Amino acid sequence: MWVLSDHTNFVKIIPMKTYTRPTSWILRTSALVLTAMLFCAASLLAEEPLCKSKGAEVRVVYPELARRMKIIGVVRLQLQLNSSGGVRESKILGGNPVLASAAQEAVKQSRFEGTESCVVVFQFK
Repeated sequence: MWVLSDHTNFVKIIPMKTYTRPTSWILRTSALVLTAMLFCAASLLAEEPLCKSKGAEVRVVYPELARRMKIIGVVRLQLQLNSSGGVRESKILGGNPVLASAAQEAVKQSRFEGTESCVVVFQFK
């Protein structure tokens, strides 16, 4: 990079030094970013198991408001089960709130098998 200097009556072109970071800094930063990305990916893959229904498929009533507004999407719920397979608590992990409330009502009326905690996914089309 060049700079024009006019300290005297004439103009003189002076080369400027450009600062470059050492390669080791770039390597350390890249390693740190890669480690963070792998950690995030591992936490996403370490999800809770999917819930399995005891008997018939869980039927969700599509909310009238969602139907009129043409809301579609996926709803994910995390369920805490009691010893008989009923839903003790449900937590919305993702999805439209209108659709999620309908999904929560549907799982309250169902029984599931498996562990104390699991995830259920509903596809609204």
